[in-house]
Amino acid sequence: MISNDAYIAGTRFGLGIRYDEVRRISASPMGWLTEQIRSPLILSNAFASLLSTEQNLKSAFALRQARADANDKVAAQQKIQESYKDIFVGEMRAKLLHAITTTTPFYERLADFWSNHFAVSVKKGQVQPIAGSYEREAIRPYVTGRFADMLLAVAHHPAMLIYLDNAGSICPDSIAGRRRDKGLNENLAREIMELHTLGVDGGYTQTDVTTFAKVLTGWSLTGPNTDDPGHFDFTPRRHEPGTQTILDKSYPDDGEDQGIAVLRNLAVHPATAHHIATKLARHFIADTPPDSAVERLAEVFSGTGGDLPSVYRALVEIPEAWDVRHHTKIKSSYDLVVSAARAAGKSEDEHIDYCLKSLRFLGDMPFTADSPAGLPDVARDMVGPEAMIRRVEWAQMAAKKLEPSQSATEMVSFTIGPVMREATQHAIAHAQREPEAVALLFGSPEFQRR
Repeated sequence: MISNDAYIAGTRFGLGIRYDEVRRISASPMGWLTEQIRSPLILSNAFASLLSTEQNLKSAFALRQARADANDKVAAQQKIQESYKDIFVGEMRAKLLHAITTTTPFYERLADFWSNHFAVSVKKGQVQPIAGSYEREAIRPYVTGRFADMLLAVAHHPAMLIYLDNAGSICPDSIAGRRRDKGLNENLAREIMELHTLGVDGGYTQTDVTTFAKVLTGWSLTGPNTDDPGHFDFTPRRHEPGTQTILDKSYPDDGEDQGIAVLRNLAVHPATAHHIATKLARHFIADTPPDSAVERLAEVFSGTGGDLPSVYRALVEIPEAWDVRHHTKIKSSYDLVVSAARAAGKSEDEHIDYCLKSLRFLGDMPFTADSPAGLPDVARDMVGPEAMIRRVEWAQMAAKKLEPSQSATEMVSFTIGPVMREATQHAIAHAQREPEAVALLFGSPEFQRR
């Protein structure tokens, strides 16, 4: 049976332990984690055939033009929807395969954390074909960099510009605004302040939001009739002219650089440090994290100018993070499915397809949040009565469909051993058939937590 520290490293910080990594984690649980935050970006071959945002948007623009020219608008629209769905399914299959097989699951959990922090949702149809490429381009390369650089990459990405409506935001006082009678859209500015940086209690005002929205006018993307459609484009004639003041700091009208300067200052603001520290502690330690943990992470964030590896090192050094008494975090549907597949040691096509089917059944698939706040990260928002019934039903099906390489007893030793209750041990030991034992493991309260 693995140690408490190995269990926490692989389950709380990772994505659930695979049998073939038990020895490596057990040798030095904290060292196994810190090694991953020093690693360069590693993407498996699962992502090799996927297209870039620009390529997917070019295809989307062509399909929309074909719909405009088509006699049968309904059939043309159905073709668009099928194309978008196919792209998204391909992205999700690759994401699942990578998560199930990765040798750097802490890195992967961090990528998931940031992707949900800077959430976009396919429930806005235009985002569906570029949600996966958004994560690959604006999140993953910056996981072990500086927060400011990730923030800038996110704010420039077409997926975020489309999702939060900034691509069409035109200041009424700009050249284009006066000609086209278009209005200002504050969505991106508000969510960057409220969700991505300062937090809802970060000290900004509605005037700051409106002014920031003016600064971000002109941040758009090239359209279908341009020479190079589908990438970020700053359009001066849409931009609000003049010096702007946000949080008592003035920013001269330097075009795109004006917005970059605001974003860089928001990225290192003390309120941002506290907001990010709270979310990290909530995700990795407890739904109500210890104040001391939040203060420590905020201190490191501020002291290093938002150097994320330094923050991660501080996180894994917090004593509360290694206390099994904090075994209260409920796995998201995605975490639950991935951890079961990792425990089962399977990654064949049929198992990936089943994992994707499982996410549809359980709900809360990545990139499907109802709001820019992202998918829930606390128990009260994830495990109501109906959700728990679905999880039990899923455990019974997964025990058969995932075809574990090890027995339930063997999986217990490296998945829930250190936190297993006597009742769970007794139930698994006395199961009449192996699939029943595996279902009891996957459905146990211990396996449902991390």
